[in-house]
Amino acid sequence: MKHNILTIGILSAIFGTACTEKIDIDLNEGENNRLVVEGYISTDTMQHSVRLTRSTSYFYNQPATPEKDAIVTISDSEGNVFPLTYDDSTGNYLTAPDVYGVPGRFYTLNIKLKDGEEYEAVDELIAPNTFDTVYYEYTNLQYGVDIGSYYYWFYTTFTEKPYFDDKYLIYYYFNDTLWNPTFDDVLYASTASYMDGCGHFEDVLFCAHDEDSIPHNPHVRCDLVTISIGYYNFVSQLYTETVGQTGLFSGPPANVCTNIINKDKEKPNGLGYFSARSYDTYEFDIVNDKKDGKPMTEGLKD
Repeated sequence: MKHNILTIGILSAIFGTACTEKIDIDLNEGENNRLVVEGYISTDTMQHSVRLTRSTSYFYNQPATPEKDAIVTISDSEGNVFPLTYDDSTGNYLTAPDVYGVPGRFYTLNIKLKDGEEYEAVDELIAPNTFDTVYYEYTNLQYGVDIGSYYYWFYTTFTEKPYFDDKYLIYYYFNDTLWNPTFDDVLYASTASYMDGCGHFEDVLFCAHDEDSIPHNPHVRCDLVTISIGYYNFVSQLYTETVGQTGLFSGPPANVCTNIINKDKEKPNGLGYFSARSYDTYEFDIVNDKKDGKPMTEGLKD
């Protein structure tokens, strides 16, 4: 008996210690901080912005430090160059207000930091898709069942272009306020959709009931945003790593992809993504809204 106990004790000590190993990980903070880039160019004529910051500790509860004094430009595959200037009030680098992207061209973000380090990012501006139909309902029925309160349901339909593997985001604004401002809202609330192949697609946005903050007779704007597969992968991975994975076959945490490439191959790339995107926008006013308290369906852009 004593022999068995001794054997079990020795085996427990061996296997209990053999399965642990100390690993030192260089986090993207302190001397190992990385350049973080947020920005895009679109088919809208506007003052486009790019934000440069540095990565920091997860426990650093302060706004990210902006990267100042950089030389930043956006160029296209036709040789046009758009310089950006730093704006102290926002911490962003801004283009002129008359800049817009052209579908079918590749756009390159060039960054030269004050220490001489250089980065570039490239993305394709894909031709926009367009809404087929936009309409809404104010009803107390969900799939034919009375749910007790009246809700807004917004519907957008569009037809996927054949032979193209396009990806999309759908944004909704009420009186110029973005209703789904974060990737978590965009993806998890089913208010943005990414899809492959071709076919007819309908998106449903479950908005709000009477007690929520939808204003009276709001002005509504819907944006159908066509994005590249590279930016789609970035958004998908960012969402997965932020929200987390569950289940027996979930993979381990992983670095999110990036297109912020350091021109010095011996140094790490940046973080974030510079994207090119095209827009189709439809706007309308709700003039007979929830205050009437009656079921209502209204078709738009039929």
